[in-house]
Amino acid sequence: MAKKRIIQAGLGSMGLCWSDRVAESKQWEAEAYVDPCPDTLKAAAARHGMPAERCFTSLDAALKAVSAEALLDVTPQQARKAVCLAAFKHGLHVLSEKPLADTMRNARAVVDAAAKAKRTYMVAQNYRYQPVFQTAKRFIASGRLGAIGYVGVSFHKGPHFGGYREEMPYPLVLDMSIHHFDLMRCLLGSDVRAVHAASVNAPWNWNKGEATIMAQLEMIGGAVVNYFGSWVSTGWESAWNADWRIEGAKGVLIIERDLLYFSNSAGERRAVPLIRMAREHQACLLELFGKALDSGAEPETSGRNNLNSLATTHAVVRAAKERRRVPVRELMA
Repeated sequence: MAKKRIIQAGLGSMGLCWSDRVAESKQWEAEAYVDPCPDTLKAAAARHGMPAERCFTSLDAALKAVSAEALLDVTPQQARKAVCLAAFKHGLHVLSEKPLADTMRNARAVVDAAAKAKRTYMVAQNYRYQPVFQTAKRFIASGRLGAIGYVGVSFHKGPHFGGYREEMPYPLVLDMSIHHFDLMRCLLGSDVRAVHAASVNAPWNWNKGEATIMAQLEMIGGAVVNYFGSWVSTGWESAWNADWRIEGAKGVLIIERDLLYFSNSAGERRAVPLIRMAREHQACLLELFGKALDSGAEPETSGRNNLNSLATTHAVVRAAKERRRVPVRELMA
């Protein structure tokens, strides 16, 4: 079977990771590379043998010069709307990095444009596609945990990214926490209804915006999630997945440093074997994207589905700023 052709826009650090996964894929092949920085473009091309005539510093030039089925958008969220709308205009399906867009208005514009063009638009919520979360999702769905009452999530990292992230307002919430909010929806099988939040500006914060958040998220169905996240940790760190305690009527499910445990007694917990996955993270997303194009089915992380995850991040920011309970529907209007 012939591989599907994809144009990749964005070849920075995350872009290189994606380019590796495309190069390894049995479904996809890179038709062209696009990046505004010539040196970045040249390095990526050398890495995977992309001919110079298929390397572009302009997306418009690439879309006019080459033919492909899809676009892989690994650009910063501020560019998402323009990049995706250009791809839809040329008849391409799109798989984009998260977040879906920098604002809810732009996110809705992208989702509406995909629907109007009858193109598939999928968001790369890769954290869903790991053995620990796929195992936890199945465990919960089986009923072995019983009705979920509350969830605690603790995330602590201290990265020094530099660049646009350190200039963002609320960089943790707007760039990273969407992974954790999306995982809540994935594991509990429900959307976020409303949030409370308080932001903390630690004295040693090296970001322009506040990078520590305490949030309470009310899920449709009744469960409540307590979320504490920080991007300015000065010591022992959690995994990028965060540490989780999911409390149910029949016991508690614990995710700790990417391992899974179940406990239904105060002094004991038992390891839960993780399922094996042929492909994880970006490799799994590429496979699911290809299957969605073949079947015409809506992907699990379609833009439409992902709107609640994105709206939750903006609701948390609004709740922190205004010190009030914010229904997520306010951001969806």
